[in-house]
Amino acid sequence: MEKIKRFSQLALLAAVLTSCGGSKGVVYMEQFSPEESGLNLVKITDEANGNVVGGATGPLNNNVQYSLAQCGVNQEHNIRWTCYPNLQLSPDGTKLAYIARNNKQDNIMVRNTNSQGISTQRTFRNINGGIYWGNDDKLYFADNNHPNYFICSVDANQGSVMQQLTSGNVNDAFPVLSPDANKVYFTRWTSSYGPSIWALNRNDGTISSCSRGFGACPIPGDNNAYYCVRNNTSGRSEIWYVDYVNGRESVIVSNVNHSFTSPALSPDGKWLLLVGNATSQISKKENTDIFVVRTDGTQLTQLTYHPCADMCPVWSKDGRQIYFISSRANKEQYYNIWKMNFNL
Repeated sequence: MEKIKRFSQLALLAAVLTSCGGSKGVVYMEQFSPEESGLNLVKITDEANGNVVGGATGPLNNNVQYSLAQCGVNQEHNIRWTCYPNLQLSPDGTKLAYIARNNKQDNIMVRNTNSQGISTQRTFRNINGGIYWGNDDKLYFADNNHPNYFICSVDANQGSVMQQLTSGNVNDAFPVLSPDANKVYFTRWTSSYGPSIWALNRNDGTISSCSRGFGACPIPGDNNAYYCVRNNTSGRSEIWYVDYVNGRESVIVSNVNHSFTSPALSPDGKWLLLVGNATSQISKKENTDIFVVRTDGTQLTQLTYHPCADMCPVWSKDGRQIYFISSRANKEQYYNIWKMNFNL
């Protein structure tokens, strides 16, 4: 096997940049595929009124060492995708925060969850690396201060004054609060080590390294553990459980044909939403779809089957619906926010 060359930090980032449009190719204009007839899909945004940022998908680049990347990858099926959490639900379940691209910059927009909502811009920077809506009603995000990426926050409901939380010659992304809100977990990427999860103590400002992986998904009631994504040396993305305080780790989901990213825990703590690769029965090509699995790794179920890209899933507050970003059902395959039922 040809030795994979190591790219510089900027080259690796360029390989997995976010996008306003899905994978180009077969245009399937239906809102849902035959397998999705029971999902009751509803389109929340309109591509004519703004450019929702989803993620880029595409074939692998032989010059990238994907075991060190913070993106989804499946070498067997020659696909990779960005998996920044670009969609979030407010703690009270009434609003959505998402990233939109205007004037060549990506910023956070906030709107009601219904399809008649008006969006309000909350940042005026250039956001890259995901967003999170905390119980403190602050939006946490990664600010693109090229060539560095810093974790920052802004009030979700008013104003646009930004607080910078990390600094230095760093590449930080995937911010999320611990269950007790005393820590900000985030992913820090380096070219030599790849992605690792760190914790910022909000009380004293100290930063500590927790574990390998990226995209931490905290577990309510447990301030020592989370789910996360790890890319193995065989070219697959896996979901792991990590108790970084007590040193316990276990793989939750690993599959030869599918790789998985973007774990999101259901309100009842029983299910994990995932983004995974799948072969469309319509286009016969690889794309990203939404999956769900029990937190013990059983009952893995594919929910969406559309040939366009589905990603960034989040739960409704009652766990009966799922919001996600998809490039389906429009000629240019622009991303929009969609909602579907969860019936399992």
